[in-house]
Parts: sequence; C-alpha cells; structure tokens
Amino acid sequence: MLVNSSDKNKIAENVGSGEGEIAAASADATGFKELLGFEVIDSSKDYAVIGLELKEGHLNRNGYVHGGVIMSLLDSACGHAGVYCDVPGNVRRCITISMNTTFIKPARDGTLRTEARVIGRGRKIFFVEATVFDGSTLVATATGTFRYVAGGEDERGVPIA
Repeated sequence: MLVNSSDKNKIAENVGSGEGEIAAASADATGFKELLGFEVIDSSKDYAVIGLELKEGHLNRNGYVHGGVIMSLLDSACGHAGVYCDVPGNVRRCITISMNTTFIKPARDGTLRTEARVIGRGRKIFFVEATVFDGSTLVATATGTFRYVAGGEDERGVPIA
C-alpha cells in the first residue's frame, strides 16, 4: 500500500478519533513497508495489528510464504505495539534487540494477520509477543525484545523530523 501525503493527513486526523486509530509513526510509509506491502490495521497502547495480502513475490521457491516475510511481519507488528503515540505530529521509535520465532504451519495465499501485544517494559526496553494467522490457521509466533531510541521512551514521543 503506497501512502501519499493526503493519506498521511487523513491518518493523522483520525488518530484519537476511534475510527481506524493508527499511531502517528504508522502514517509514515517506509520503503520497507512499501516493499513488503503490509498495512497497519489497528494500533493502540501496547497493541498492534498489521495485515499483508500475499502476492507471488512473497513466496519462496517451494510456493510457501518465505520465512523472512513472516519474521518481518512479526518484527514490524511488535515494534508498532511498543511505540504507539497519540500526540499529533509526534512519533516514538525503537530497534529490535532480539526476536525468537517459531514457525507452526506454512501459508501460501490469502491475507496474513499479525497481532502483537506488549507484555512488559522498563525505561528503555520493552517485551512483546506476536502471532501470525492465515485465516484461522496459526502460522507463526514470536517473542521479542526492543529498545527505545531517539526519545522513544517518552510516551508523548518527539516531533516527526
């Protein structure tokens, strides 16, 4: 999903409205987000859901979703869950310290839904659990450790640069 400037404004206006609430950080499409093609479906304090409509480019040579795609979805959802910011024009940032992934069942087509919840945090570090589903089928789980960077530990965030 490509996000143009008018879409960013609509997303920013909806933050806190209760309709498709999305963190300000999510409004900024990154090259990686565009490359992978995922969409932030829901984002609130300590929680995030992202979705990915599978395309041929997401598949490995065996016709299943590449493990790197699944791990990227888990990593992205976990990060979003930990950096929610409801202050318009501000953003929180983090980096991944470690992530442990368990692959349960392969996926081939359809839409993947990745859900992440923060399960604990300190001043600079937070911990997240996440799952990927293909419909009602559990595809993978992960636990991750993340570090706030560039003022991300402040719940009010910092101005988007």
